[in-house]
Amino acid sequence: MKKIITTVALSLFAASFCIAQDNVTVKMNVKVEGLPPEYAGFGEQEIVNYIKGDKHKSEMSSMMGSNITVFDGKKLTALNEQMGNKSGYTATKEEIEADNKSKEKDPKPKVEYTTEKKTIAGYECTKAIITSVGKDKKESKMTVWVTDKIKTPETGKSGKSRGGMMDLGDLKGYPLEMEMSQSQQGMDMKILVTTSEVSTANIDDSIFNVSTEGYKMRSYAEQKAEMKKMEAEAKGGK
Repeated sequence: MKKIITTVALSLFAASFCIAQDNVTVKMNVKVEGLPPEYAGFGEQEIVNYIKGDKHKSEMSSMMGSNITVFDGKKLTALNEQMGNKSGYTATKEEIEADNKSKEKDPKPKVEYTTEKKTIAGYECTKAIITSVGKDKKESKMTVWVTDKIKTPETGKSGKSRGGMMDLGDLKGYPLEMEMSQSQQGMDMKILVTTSEVSTANIDDSIFNVSTEGYKMRSYAEQKAEMKKMEAEAKGGK
């Protein structure tokens, strides 16, 4: 169960970590509905994203623990703490770009914009539907409310985020609200992501400094193998 929720959290991180804008801080709340009562508290998460030029940092916290991911323009460092267990990995920009390039032949999610609009955290957003087809040929849809005032970088044209697992296709701008459904291990879950605040105040460079002391670190290749294992287990694999 914990691995399922962790996979959801990391996937959401991937979607929220693909913006490039000078001095933007985005605070988001995540709620996973459909979990058994004893795990309901684990389905509530808080995310804070810091963006300054080509530097990015995401801090995620929940009852399970915390995740911190930082990209300093050259290297990504991801740290995870769950119930006192600390692990992490690092990846160079070149490793991530090579990984994304290897996925360019994968079918791109289809993005359909609607005429519906609403304001979220002071930004006018447009509703869009993203349709993806998984390896099992099953179709899944995600509803997003996206603003073009916070733009994606030119390097993100492939639709893949840095270190990302979630592909938002050619979505233009930054999603301030998302809603999707997942079925795992017999559970039908709904995942809701909402933005509570967007700030354009100056961000000190020290925000992007992190220490790996006390963490069991692994390579990017080892991390990808671990994620494949987690995804297989979440789907009921062995």
